[in-house]
Amino acid sequence: MKSYLNLVGEYAKVHKKKNRITITCVVIAVCLVTAIFGMADMEVRTRKVSAIKEYGNFHISIKNIDDETSKLIGNRADVEDSGWVQRVHDGTLKEKSLAVMGGEESISREMGIDIEEGRFPKNVNEALFDRQAMEQFDISLGDTVSVTLSDGRANKYIIVGVYGDFAQLKSQDSHGLYLSNEGIREITDNTDGSRYYVQFKKGVNIRRSIDEIKANFHLVDEQVSENTVLLALVGQSHDSYMMKLYMVAAVLFVLVLAAGVFMIASSFNMSILERIQFFGMLRCLGASKAQIKRFVLLEGINFSLKGIPIGLVLGIVIVWASSGFLKYVNPVYFKDMPLFAISWPSLIAGIIVGFVTVILASLAPCKKAAKVSPLSAVSGNINQNNAPQSKTAAKTNRISVDIAMGIHHAFASKKNILLMTGSFAISIILFLSFSVMVNFMHQALKPLRPYTPDISIISIDNTPSLDTGLFEQLKKDSNIKRVYGRMFAYDIPAASKHDNGKINLISYEENQFNWAKKQLVQGSIDEVVKGTDSVLIVYSEDLTWKLGDSITLKFSSGEKKIKIGGILSDSPFDSDQGTQNIICSEKLFQELTGEEGYTIIDMQLKKGVDNNAVSQIRSLTTASQMKFSDMRQSNEETKAMFYSFAIFIYGFLLLIASITIFNIINSINMSVAGRMNQYGVMRAVGMSGKQLNRLVLAEASTYAVCGCITGCILGLPLHQLIFHSMITSRWGIEWEIPFAVLGVIIMITVLSTILSVIKPVKKIRKMDIVNVVNAQ
Repeated sequence: MKSYLNLVGEYAKVHKKKNRITITCVVIAVCLVTAIFGMADMEVRTRKVSAIKEYGNFHISIKNIDDETSKLIGNRADVEDSGWVQRVHDGTLKEKSLAVMGGEESISREMGIDIEEGRFPKNVNEALFDRQAMEQFDISLGDTVSVTLSDGRANKYIIVGVYGDFAQLKSQDSHGLYLSNEGIREITDNTDGSRYYVQFKKGVNIRRSIDEIKANFHLVDEQVSENTVLLALVGQSHDSYMMKLYMVAAVLFVLVLAAGVFMIASSFNMSILERIQFFGMLRCLGASKAQIKRFVLLEGINFSLKGIPIGLVLGIVIVWASSGFLKYVNPVYFKDMPLFAISWPSLIAGIIVGFVTVILASLAPCKKAAKVSPLSAVSGNINQNNAPQSKTAAKTNRISVDIAMGIHHAFASKKNILLMTGSFAISIILFLSFSVMVNFMHQALKPLRPYTPDISIISIDNTPSLDTGLFEQLKKDSNIKRVYGRMFAYDIPAASKHDNGKINLISYEENQFNWAKKQLVQGSIDEVVKGTDSVLIVYSEDLTWKLGDSITLKFSSGEKKIKIGGILSDSPFDSDQGTQNIICSEKLFQELTGEEGYTIIDMQLKKGVDNNAVSQIRSLTTASQMKFSDMRQSNEETKAMFYSFAIFIYGFLLLIASITIFNIINSINMSVAGRMNQYGVMRAVGMSGKQLNRLVLAEASTYAVCGCITGCILGLPLHQLIFHSMITSRWGIEWEIPFAVLGVIIMITVLSTILSVIKPVKKIRKMDIVNVVNAQ
């Protein structure tokens, strides 16, 4: 050997089994980080593609600017693509609703105009049509269609291309005629109503670019709209809610790092305690404290060099397997998810975690090993001098000796109890923190709620004009599982003792009231159902009215009073800023407004209903009075998103639970291995196998109890903070102690603790007493 540091490699060759546990800890920590952040990266990539398809591949849109300003913006060095897109007219084709749009070719493709056949229109009399319209109207490429615009003009267009269907158009029973920018300009004669869409280059500080554009061209905030979802996915949104989500992501990242540090540090600490004699021998041979520190640090780095590549490979395999599973389960929704892609951010994070956690975890063992006295090597007593000693004896006056000694062993070393407690606690904290994602999933994906319709018939002018006879006719249809309607009255002036404002009044019937019970956060629904003056109000961030407040509504027929009987966390309806949604019974709605018809009639179909049955329902609508909305495609897309997101979230929790089990079993095994010769001495002086079993179990249970208590004390406030940031601030649902989640993770901890003592105790009982005493 050229250097004493060569002993690191030689020692590793002789003690492969002992080092294997520490290397496994490094592998698990790196794998955990790589898998979690790799899947998060894949999910972000998929959501980004989905967001581009749904909202368009742009970052901002600008209105009320002229062509000269648009050219200056488009020629900026930080702009990748830009162009005009405009929707100025609603039209009709064969009495069917038609959205007339147009724009420049490059930006139109970024906005989701994916041409399946033909080409993009170049002349003013050329247009694109969606696939559904081509089939429904029996149109072929090259045909001429006559479109009646909303101002009464009739224009003829040659269909030169077909683009893919939009779920939004299907849900509105509408079609989209898409023109060139010149064609849409010919209709409008100017840029009024147009929006100039801008897509920035990769790596650009988008926030700074937006601010510069506003300042340079004297634009006000109302002129510039942001693609909030896409900006959020690239980490450049300033939306207050997205900032909270970024904070939550940072907290979860720190927790994952902490889990890796505790796991590796605990393993290192036990390894050093187990080798006190070895380091004492090195001191006897002349090794200085600095050399012992370098020895331990190099040993840790060697563990990293062995463990990090394995952890990275396992993490990549988990990401690939998860991506493949999601694509197999839902090929439509996850068709854009990369199957064998490499997530460089996750690999970098895994490497950093591997080296940083090992170095951090090595610091304390380095100092511990350096303090070992040469006397330890001579005496062979690991508890002498440098090994932790307790100043008090085990208390056996109230409990049996074996249990008392187990508890005493657990608290013998302050550093050891801190590391062991931390290992248990961090697993509980990590599980609690990630469990909030389950609540977020159930709140964020509205269309999966029980009230989601498959088909809707909507009043064309959003008034209560749908005849109740149509409602009764639909209830008799054998293809329809459930029919429920609502009456709407918009922008009703309202006043209370707190302030004045406007409300949207919405009626519910029995089915909808039953569904609303799950969203009730305050008050009661019973009085509302009876048709009294009691109503439900939907929570919003600007809500100032409280439970029990009286509100005066101002109708043309006079003022009428209602009382807030309950507050809902959420509803299927959006509202403008300053306008609150209020829900009442059909009876109260009719008394307040004098209207008796429905604004919308929703239907949920039975399983297996085909398009012929849907066509029969469609035939009941008349274009002049109502419109037909088929939500089946968008529902299937959202349902797929829910199940995929569920697999993603529960997969995280399963991975964390698995790491928890491994961490507990590994920690207890290392603890038992570190005290092997002590247990041999106890057997030598007459301790039975059962007593030894209880002793080890008592020690392990002490770590588990301390870890569970610490995990709950630290984890519950963090769970509350994350819940408030992700759920309460958005939907108004108050935090409650997650007893179910706590029960699951504590049960996992208890079972893992029980399982962890079985193997080491059997090993001790089978070993010869002399070998156990001299175990090293």
